Amino acid sequence: MRSLRATSVAMLITVASMTAACGNGDGAAPQNESTRPNTAAGLDTHHPGNVAFFKQFRMPNALLVKPPENLAAGADTATAVIVAEVADVRRTRVVGPPEARVPMTGIVLRPVETLHGKLRPELKDVIVEFTGEATVDSPESIAEMRASLPQGKAVWFLRWQGTPPPTSKPGARPIPRESKKFYGVVSLDGGMFVQGAENVVSPIAAESGETAGPPTMRKAGERFDKLSELAKKVRTLD
Repeated sequence: MRSLRATSVAMLITVASMTAACGNGDGAAPQNESTRPNTAAGLDTHHPGNVAFFKQFRMPNALLVKPPENLAAGADTATAVIVAEVADVRRTRVVGPPEARVPMTGIVLRPVETLHGKLRPELKDVIVEFTGEATVDSPESIAEMRASLPQGKAVWFLRWQGTPPPTSKPGARPIPRESKKFYGVVSLDGGMFVQGAENVVSPIAAESGETAGPPTMRKAGERFDKLSELAKKVRTLD
């Protein structure tokens, strides 16, 4: 479904309302995070399987919106920046016209600490949507992902999909009610970070590790050796 994903990006960004069934089911993690004194514990542990898991959501050559130029800009764009663990993964909905239906996959997060901003209080669960990996009718990808859920903690820059866009064209459609149940990352190029083998990495970014070109929040985040250092930096942005 790679080509279908690429051709559907513009529509998906509109649906998501980001510069990118509700969570009452099994495996849901309540959004009310407990700010623990040992939040940093485990942040700097490298889990090799985590990068492989999140790489499934990369969309090369599909960035239609310029990513934030640094971590501060990413935090300003975000509804909340959180430290979280992955609790579950599920198919959330199917979007697009009949001839190009695209499944969406939701990563259910278990918040540990809010570093910046505030999660939406009306949402019971923190579910981050990505374009799905398999065909509309195949549940196999969800089962496979559940069998290899990431371990440990990550830093997520989340934008509520009900957030109005900075500008909108006359006659633009309202944000779908279904979209307001979910979050998205502020950008596929640096919207979340994990601890890599040698430094912080953004595994959902197709160009993760690339240093050439203009500054971006991904490049800024990947300069840190430890994820706890990145989290500390974001805390100072409040």
